[in-house]
Amino acid sequence: MKNIPDYWFTIEPYVFMDIKNKHALLYNTLDGATIESTHDDIIGILRETLQEENCGVALLTNEQYQQREVNRFICELREKFMGDVIEVSLSNAKPVQILPFYNYSKEQELYKKNNFSSYKNILEKLFEISLHIDATTNITELIHFLATLPKNLTFNIVGNLEKVPNYGELFSYLDHCSSPKNLLCSYKNVIALQPIFENNFSYQISVSIPIDVERWNHAMETLLSQTLPVEFVFEVSSEDDIQQSERLIEQYQIDKYKLKPIYTGNNIRFFKEEVFLSKEDILSTPMTMKDFFARQAVNLYDFGKITILPNGDVYANLNHPLLGNIYTNNIHEILHKEVEEGKSWLRVRDQAPCSDCVYQWICPSPSNYEIAIGRSNLCHIKMTE
Repeated sequence: MKNIPDYWFTIEPYVFMDIKNKHALLYNTLDGATIESTHDDIIGILRETLQEENCGVALLTNEQYQQREVNRFICELREKFMGDVIEVSLSNAKPVQILPFYNYSKEQELYKKNNFSSYKNILEKLFEISLHIDATTNITELIHFLATLPKNLTFNIVGNLEKVPNYGELFSYLDHCSSPKNLLCSYKNVIALQPIFENNFSYQISVSIPIDVERWNHAMETLLSQTLPVEFVFEVSSEDDIQQSERLIEQYQIDKYKLKPIYTGNNIRFFKEEVFLSKEDILSTPMTMKDFFARQAVNLYDFGKITILPNGDVYANLNHPLLGNIYTNNIHEILHKEVEEGKSWLRVRDQAPCSDCVYQWICPSPSNYEIAIGRSNLCHIKMTE
């Protein structure tokens, strides 16, 4: 009588796998292919591969292999180059596979915080600063603080510069930095920069609908008179806003722009139609294994960024608690507080209902929209029971 073989079941190390309740998702980080299953036997086999003692390999009996749904799943797995089965008799011992699974724990979280908190490491994480300035800003003290920071940071200068009489002092300092400097202001407050302040400066112009035609025309004349790069940010809160923005983009042949949805408190229908993600939206963005791990560890919108207000107060996110003040705290104290106590840099999708969803780590990091709307998931996904 011929021996009936059993098999070793493996998942390739470049495949991200997640199981939530009775729903499994496998994502091929090489080409974006996916496989999903809610079949109990398949879920059981996949869970076996994730057991630490199994080292990424599960024993698949011939009886299991012959089951219709299991066999169909294995065929799809092979067709998409996401896994395989090997006859037990063909190997001298049980194979070992790298687990395609990010086993994040409280111990790892503590290690991560301690690693970030070392002086060198925490400064290396900082890469962008938004400077809100107005007539009350102490430009001299602000420059003294900026001089203590790492080089090559991206600077966003936010405010109406017409009301900051000595902004030139700050710009003279920043002009010696080779890193990008973005001027963020409304189209109503665009000013012409002196030629001596054009070393890697650019404009990011916010546009609210409807526009003031006279001020818009003045802004366009000012921007056209210079050679600095310009990006327009059209703030939209309705479908009509989108249409008006598109008309301006076409009329003025604007090449670099983006539409920024604005939540008003009473336009949730607009957000559900234009902002909330469908399953197709979520799966349309290519993901590497590094992307999956990053989204489990940090907030990709906030991480590495701080905001300084005119009075010197510092925030990682203006919706979250104060971290300190540049007049009383050094940069290490400020960043250390964010890593140890803050709610911005390490804010990930670890709350319900996202924590019960297999698309949890494919979705973008939580943004300020979730805070404004008051819900942790901005999607149309219905959970598998």
